[in-house]
Amino acid sequence: MAKGHARPRGKGKYELEVNLGSYIDPNTGKRKRLREFRTIEAKGQREADKELAKFVAELTDGQYHKQEKIMFVDFVLKEWHPKHAVKTLSSTTLDTYMRYLRLRILPVFSRLRMDQITSVHISDFLDNISEEGMRMDGQEGTLSANAVFFHLRVLNNVFNYAVKRKIIKHSPVKEVDKPRIPKKKVEVYDLQESRLLVEALEKEPLHWRVALKLMITAGLRRSEIYGLDLDKHVDIPNRIIHVEQAMTYTPGNPVDLHPIRKGEEGEQQGQRDIFISSLVIDDLAKLKKYRAAERSTFPVDELWRKGKHNLLLAHEDGTPYNPTGLNKWWGRFIKRHQLKYIKPHALRHTFASILINEGVNAKVVSTQLGHSTTKTTLNIYSHVFRDANEDATIKLDSAISFGGKNEEK
Repeated sequence: MAKGHARPRGKGKYELEVNLGSYIDPNTGKRKRLREFRTIEAKGQREADKELAKFVAELTDGQYHKQEKIMFVDFVLKEWHPKHAVKTLSSTTLDTYMRYLRLRILPVFSRLRMDQITSVHISDFLDNISEEGMRMDGQEGTLSANAVFFHLRVLNNVFNYAVKRKIIKHSPVKEVDKPRIPKKKVEVYDLQESRLLVEALEKEPLHWRVALKLMITAGLRRSEIYGLDLDKHVDIPNRIIHVEQAMTYTPGNPVDLHPIRKGEEGEQQGQRDIFISSLVIDDLAKLKKYRAAERSTFPVDELWRKGKHNLLLAHEDGTPYNPTGLNKWWGRFIKRHQLKYIKPHALRHTFASILINEGVNAKVVSTQLGHSTTKTTLNIYSHVFRDANEDATIKLDSAISFGGKNEEK
């Protein structure tokens, strides 16, 4: 059985030592004692002995977690980045994470080991970057609440991976108060404005018409629109779109076509099937036929990536459109048809708002949008659900009140 000692080290601190027997060192072939140490604070020897008993129990029950002493910078650059971030984050997200790390996070925590960083360090860091003069874009004022929160999000990702790798036992981020982010009301189209949009799209080029209709009738993200393959993902006979991949852009990787890394955990993380609306099914079928004829005029070797992809938003040879193309076209389209301006991404919010107001439950809306959890949907669209619930209650009150149509005669 393991034996131990609790030795006073002054100023209320005690060193716990537990002898776990011996082992043969594979490098030297010599027998060595196997010992574990822990420093604690205690009011006296009796309290220290109690902590020693707990320490012995941890070691003998297999609950002990020995922390590796690795510098924060080394862990981020040699462990987290190559073994986790590159494999799990989209290129745009990873690019943003690394920018935040290089600008502020790595310099601040460069002299600390992973096991030395506490919630106090992180809270002080967030307070510091919230002060005047911490912007690095030459503008006056403070960082936005969103930017401050994003730093915490990066740290959370790093420390969660450290816990998973058993570098540390607990993440210090869990004990940090999250910065409050004021919610901004997103401008969306109501039903009448949505009808005007669809009507105006009938006069536009086929590929743009399909792209925008899919955003408002299926809730697709811009990156998912750019990643949609007409051959692999569009099933006209069954009226299904398989949302499986996205296309993102960073300075170091202009075209990054990758599986979607959002949504529920599992083998099919973020992927989902969406039923094609009658508003877009005919246009999709036409576009598929048009693209097939268009691509047939090119030798395979002259097609982008030798014809491996048949993307929705692409030139005749299959080369993807510039990532800014949709936004620029949208701005001209809005002016041309004198529609209310909202951001293209707000069409996705319009899609969700219409579903909610039509009484579709949160789980179905969440699945359609490809959110990681229903909680995400409820957080983003809380005001819409609140309005829908209020309308439902008013209708209920009207139905069962003495002045309602169901009043007994």
